[in-house]
Amino acid sequence: MICMGENKDSDHLLKPFVSVIVPVFNSPERAAKCIEALLDQTYPKERYEIIVVDNGSTDHTPQVIQRYPVTFMVEDRFQSPYIARNLGIQHAKGQIIALIDINCFAISRWIEKGVESLENQEADLCGGKVTFTFSEKMTYGEIFDSISNVKMKSSIEGRGVAKGGNLFIRKQLFEAIGYFPSTLRSGGDVLWTGNATRKGFKLVYSEEAEVNYPARTLIPLLKKSYRVGKGQPEIWKTEGISTFTIYKKILSGFRPPSFSFIRRNLEIRGPEKHKINWLLIWVIAWCCSVANNLGRFHFIARRVRQHPLE
Repeated sequence: MICMGENKDSDHLLKPFVSVIVPVFNSPERAAKCIEALLDQTYPKERYEIIVVDNGSTDHTPQVIQRYPVTFMVEDRFQSPYIARNLGIQHAKGQIIALIDINCFAISRWIEKGVESLENQEADLCGGKVTFTFSEKMTYGEIFDSISNVKMKSSIEGRGVAKGGNLFIRKQLFEAIGYFPSTLRSGGDVLWTGNATRKGFKLVYSEEAEVNYPARTLIPLLKKSYRVGKGQPEIWKTEGISTFTIYKKILSGFRPPSFSFIRRNLEIRGPEKHKINWLLIWVIAWCCSVANNLGRFHFIARRVRQHPLE
């Protein structure tokens, strides 16, 4: 006779082993909150590991991380979340790699639902829902961040790409198509997932594999816009866009955004019951667009250095 406890243990052993990879840089408080959420998962404790890779922190972040029962690693050769993720993936034991950003906080069923989506939909990759959270003040920078960034569902279903802040991947994909581009600061996840789907690997979306993501205030949002801009031309090149067209997109990138874009996205994703100052949102949108385009000019500068006029 087999008792219920033995059945439960047997079921646990049948679940895929998951390696959760978390890159971190100078974020002690968020590191603690992120790790605590990952330790409080419904997925069987013996069927997942947490690997936190420090990307050269200069504060007490490493000391905070090492208080927890996680695997701690250091990758400080280059400032990039992708090279940090690559190190974690190379040392991962799991058949499934779960990626999460240090400033994302997983719900308790995050691993369980991410694995279910991969298994039930026979997928190779799965991007989960990202829900923005706001400070008590709910600044306009936060509001614009929430309507303009991390559109996981539409990115997956419309473009076949996903962000790495909430992403489940079968480990054999890295053997098939290689690791993340380690020299990029931003956009490497979009580049890599796009490459995967173009090669026929299946990417799906999960509404239930959810993480909470604190929206950025204005200054961090501008810095993020600049970093994203630096990586965008490389992504466009892989999508077959010509260098001439890339230059045109960059040169036209200083134009102010349309009100229709802002209204449409606020209606879809904006916080409820909040009176919106449309003009202020529009100004922030333009500032972010300028910062993004300045990042794109990094692409032009690099091209000029590589091919100087003779």
